[in-house]
Amino acid sequence: MKYLFILLLLFPVTCLAQFKISGRVINATDGKPVPDASVFLNNETIGTKSAGDGTFILSNLNTGQHDLTVSVIGYEVYHQTLMVKTDLVLPDIKLLPKTTMLGEVKIELDPRREKKLKEFTQQFLGSSGYARQCEIVNPDVLTLKYNRDGNVLTGSSDDFLEINNNALGYKLKYLITRFVVDRNENKLIYEGAVLFEELDGNDNQVKQWKSNRMKVYYGSPTHFLREILADRVDSGYSVETKKIISSYVTVKGFTGNKSTSRTALQPADYVHRTDTAGIFALGYNTPLEVYYKPRKARGKAANTHPQYATIGFIDPYLYFDGNGTILNPMGVVFNYAWGNSRVAQLLPIDYWPNEN
Repeated sequence: MKYLFILLLLFPVTCLAQFKISGRVINATDGKPVPDASVFLNNETIGTKSAGDGTFILSNLNTGQHDLTVSVIGYEVYHQTLMVKTDLVLPDIKLLPKTTMLGEVKIELDPRREKKLKEFTQQFLGSSGYARQCEIVNPDVLTLKYNRDGNVLTGSSDDFLEINNNALGYKLKYLITRFVVDRNENKLIYEGAVLFEELDGNDNQVKQWKSNRMKVYYGSPTHFLREILADRVDSGYSVETKKIISSYVTVKGFTGNKSTSRTALQPADYVHRTDTAGIFALGYNTPLEVYYKPRKARGKAANTHPQYATIGFIDPYLYFDGNGTILNPMGVVFNYAWGNSRVAQLLPIDYWPNEN
């Protein structure tokens, strides 16, 4: 992708026109329709099942990039990235049957299963108050393995891992393709596709879910990116970069004295247009420090400093669309407030708070 390094102070706010996509799911081998396939948009609340003739319709899509996912038992999971600007009629989606090895099936008890599941749950859901209100309904779909020295836990799911988030009012159906906890490198990675469904609740529960969702949303990466696009980022956020300045003084064998210099940045310093309409790039030559002023930090800095997060760049740029959706999540590293968030604090990307 080429970039047009045009620094802008104002970007167009996302157009919230509603579109639909339709298509048909078939077997790639014989061309027959595949009924009852889960067809959904990753990390959103939009999903359906294919009909008896394999057809489907997804409605109420916002403008922007969406990750279409199709899953059904016996077939490989299908992914397609779509840029939605109008109604779309897709070519037939051809699912590849899974190849299975026939032979003796051995069922063995895993004496470390409980330990693995406990570590998975802590890392995947997190340790927040929201995590304590989450319930994994079907942990049996998880395959979890330790490496030889027990310092690396890997996992995946054979089917949708169902999670009831009773703090935010969602049922999450998560297809986990890769999960890694590496204690040697202090690294956590999880990849997959997730569909959100609304939980049923009484009036008091719905009110509490609405409040909790707004608490999670404000100050989040999605909120930050949307505020950039709406030209409101300076009203709630401040962005800085820190440069280490080394001045060395040698006195009787002692060497070294380091100081830091902080520079406040404007959106024009770190946000750029690309040559793809509706896609933006965020990047800088050093990590960015993001402060969310309406919320206080936790821990030792509580009540004295605002919420603090950092953005480190693995790729040269973080790409995002007009909905505030990050398009290359593996190309960026969040730390502190944003780095501590886990699945228990995950909102669908089509969530917008009722600010009225």
